[in-house]
Amino acid sequence: MNTRDFVRRLIRDRRGAALPIMAAGLLPVLAGVGAAIDIGRIVIVRSQMQAGVDAGALAGARVFGLKDDRAEQVTAYFHANMPDGYVGADPIEPVPDFQEVRGVNRVKVAATTELPMVFMRLFGIETSTITVDAVAEMQPKPLEVMVVLDDTGSMGGGLDKGTRMTALQTAMYDFINILHQGKTRREDLAMGIVTYTVTTNVGQILKDANVPIMARDGFTNVSKYTGGSNEAPSNPLAWRGCVENDPTQRDLSEFATVMEEKAWDIDSILPGEKGRPGVRPYHVPPVTTTKVSDAAFSASARVPANYEAAHPNTATWTDRKNNLYRLSADGRLDIAQTLANTDAYRQYFYDFYIGLNHGKNNSPDDDVIVRASDNGPYTPGSTDEWKVVYSRIPYIGATTDWSEPNKAYGYPTRSGRNLKMPTPNWQCPEPALKLAYGQAKSVYDNYIKYDNYPVMPADGTLHHIGMLWGYRLLTRSDVFIRHNPVPAETPLRALVFMTDGESNANRHAAWYGAYGNMRERRISSSDSDIGKFKKQVMYRFAKVCENAKRDGIAVYIVSLGTTSDDAENVFSACAGTNFLETTTQSQIQNAFRQIAVDLVDLHLTQ
Repeated sequence: MNTRDFVRRLIRDRRGAALPIMAAGLLPVLAGVGAAIDIGRIVIVRSQMQAGVDAGALAGARVFGLKDDRAEQVTAYFHANMPDGYVGADPIEPVPDFQEVRGVNRVKVAATTELPMVFMRLFGIETSTITVDAVAEMQPKPLEVMVVLDDTGSMGGGLDKGTRMTALQTAMYDFINILHQGKTRREDLAMGIVTYTVTTNVGQILKDANVPIMARDGFTNVSKYTGGSNEAPSNPLAWRGCVENDPTQRDLSEFATVMEEKAWDIDSILPGEKGRPGVRPYHVPPVTTTKVSDAAFSASARVPANYEAAHPNTATWTDRKNNLYRLSADGRLDIAQTLANTDAYRQYFYDFYIGLNHGKNNSPDDDVIVRASDNGPYTPGSTDEWKVVYSRIPYIGATTDWSEPNKAYGYPTRSGRNLKMPTPNWQCPEPALKLAYGQAKSVYDNYIKYDNYPVMPADGTLHHIGMLWGYRLLTRSDVFIRHNPVPAETPLRALVFMTDGESNANRHAAWYGAYGNMRERRISSSDSDIGKFKKQVMYRFAKVCENAKRDGIAVYIVSLGTTSDDAENVFSACAGTNFLETTTQSQIQNAFRQIAVDLVDLHLTQ
């Protein structure tokens, strides 16, 4: 065989060449598959990074006003969506940029990483650079928020390293900052604040809106008798602006959706409308815990032995045992005598001192209640006109028992005042802050700092009165007028209610709240069963909440501390998932942050 034939046979022979040929053919296939895998990893990492910057941008925009926290929020939300080392990517730190562009708060978040290649290295490609970004901004939309805050004495109790009130103040500062989104004034935000104890102070707002106020001779017109100002605190006997409940039906149904026709203290119809009487001014009479009765009277003593007149100048109700304050101005008994016989005081003095008019010694010289015509003995139940002899009231000259009404009302106030004695405005908190668009952020901050504090001494909590007036001030924009800067947009409305306990009252005679004394039986047919009284307060709370939701108001409730099962059930049914229970400083702070975030309308623009 010659050389030429050998070569020809070798070329034609395919035996044993399959594997090399196959290997040579697989190289481009494997390169393509490997490249597809690496490209897939790039797509997955880019997608996850985009989710991270989207979440981070939205989180940063929500807390734009919290300059110390917003960068941390961006990072936390980014890493919650893009864990370190994801699919082998290098560690990533997002870069936030907080801007205000033409009055709009804008947050841009960018992120970059180097993704090591696996198969692409065969072709000299070691890594792939991936860069993503997102932009979120606040969508301008009118927002109307009414905040109702518990200012009862228990808010002065300890919590963590401070008090419940300092915890609330810290939470409210965050709430205000988030809503303002870093601005010193937000034109499309209207926020009001109502504080409550056993009453709430909305009198000035009602007067400004021409809501009729009931006249109460000797109180709403006290300057007629004392001279000087007719306004508190210049005149400590003047009405400070707190209100009592509307005349209402007793013993309401426990079902929130049942709206009794004569229950005038659960709806948005205001006093003075549809034939209803005007607002009843809150007025606490000077009474003791024990009535002066003939059975307790001793012939050898001018007053009964069990007359509880001890009035140490302390800040606690339990030590006080009365609500005794003088009606005399600068010792003027003639003024006190006249005031004692006005509508504001006359009946209360009668109820407590008629017992001195009869008994074992039956001396008319001791009588507090006498015939008006000749100061002679008055027979209870007779048709004779009667009057109060103010100077004969037991212990009226004792400085340890009866006190001058305190002009420096408050505990504490902007001027550092301290209330350790009763007045006709006892437990009346600071005036509410009305809803108005475009108020400076400092207005809200200052209110929380100076006008929101535990009112001491205190005894009781009536949730309903705060909830009712917060709801009315918010929903009745036709009366409590504010000017929406974006008329084409219907404002979002929210009511945020905060408390640290359950509704509470007391049976003793000197106790007084927005429903008067329990013996008056304004909302419950029982004058001694506190349980029934408290249930009626919460039934009314639930019905107000139901009406608020029907009016399109988003309701949030924050509970600080522990509440009874009954109260918790009412709160939960009212607010649903917007009922937030807290027990610590950080929890209440997070609760108010969460609510503020819910109320801030945001969207991604990139």
